[in-house]
Amino acid sequence: MGYTLPLEQITLADYQQLLQKQNLLPGRRMLHEQLEARFSSLASAGLSSVSQLSAALATTKKLSSLANQTGICEEYLTLLRRELGSLTQKPVPLSAFPNLSQSLISELAASGTRTSKDYWEQCKNPADELFCLCDLVRINGVGAVAARAFYEAGFGSVAAVEGATAADMLQRVNAVNAEKNYYKAKLGVKDMQFCIDFAKLLVRYA
Repeated sequence: MGYTLPLEQITLADYQQLLQKQNLLPGRRMLHEQLEARFSSLASAGLSSVSQLSAALATTKKLSSLANQTGICEEYLTLLRRELGSLTQKPVPLSAFPNLSQSLISELAASGTRTSKDYWEQCKNPADELFCLCDLVRINGVGAVAARAFYEAGFGSVAAVEGATAADMLQRVNAVNAEKNYYKAKLGVKDMQFCIDFAKLLVRYA
């Protein structure tokens, strides 16, 4: 099991479903337009995995070639390339997690353990709070603060999120945030469902 998704194993169909449910930023909502038809064209071009798609979009020349081959406009493919970059979660500094002992953070840093990836790969103890937080930030879009809210709402792992229902999860996470005021963003059911679907991929491709 790796810290991030194995992109070479994620099918184009799986990514299409994930993208379809994602609450995209306004500047990227074009990605939902003609989604099924466009991904069908990508599949017809011989692309079957996310890693293959990423490679086909890696340079301006390759992107233009794919646009000519599929009939998909370059603007769309450029946005898709940017969105693909978010599938690989960047490690979070351990110091970014709220309510952790600073002496613990300093002790870990002295031994070379500074990020969520470092700790997650070394600990593997589901009863350890910091390990749980490091596991949660493996989910796309979940940062250190949201991970704390998820944890305190009773979702202490990727597996726990994977088994949740969006409405219940939203209610419990919102209740924690209303009390602790961890973040200002207003999350919705669609945001929770995206986290659940991403967690399902992490579990499936573990």
